[in-house]
Amino acid sequence: MHTFCYCGHAVFPTICNSIKDRSQFPKVLFVCFILSTITYGSMATMGYLMYGQNLMSQITLNLPIGKISSKIAIYTTLVNPITKYALVVSPIATAIEDKLPLRKSKFIVSYFIRTFLVISTAIVALTVPFFGCVMTFTGALLGVTVPIILPCLCYLKIKKPSYLEVVFIGMILIFGSSVAIYGTYTSLKNIISHV
Repeated sequence: MHTFCYCGHAVFPTICNSIKDRSQFPKVLFVCFILSTITYGSMATMGYLMYGQNLMSQITLNLPIGKISSKIAIYTTLVNPITKYALVVSPIATAIEDKLPLRKSKFIVSYFIRTFLVISTAIVALTVPFFGCVMTFTGALLGVTVPIILPCLCYLKIKKPSYLEVVFIGMILIFGSSVAIYGTYTSLKNIISHV
């Protein structure tokens, strides 16, 4: 759950291609990651200060039932993934569109591809048993491996880092591997308990 906040790597090419000055993209990423860390960290801290040991995995589960403010917070939380869905599916749809030889009526083809992706995703989510548990497993395994562990390993292979960089990257690798192992173990345990 914690690393999900940083799993936006799949949409980076789409975002990079859509900005005016692409040379500023690394700065944009840096600022976004810092702001995300501050936002999520402060929410976690405030949640713990408010609810202590009774804090659930999602703070919205701790909100009082029936209050208007709670409903607004929950609906805002629900709108978030819905608005992100189009951005996340865009690279997949673009890759499919690029493989098709059609030049004319590309808009109509794009419309049908994106509609098909939405419908097929909904069907899979509704019909696959334990879909949430399977997605948790996938996220725990790949959500740390792809954005944290693999870039560090590639950097070590491509560059000749200094001793200090190797130490820092080693700490990141140890932390990332620990999170991936713990998350994968927990999600597998959750899947087994549902079987």
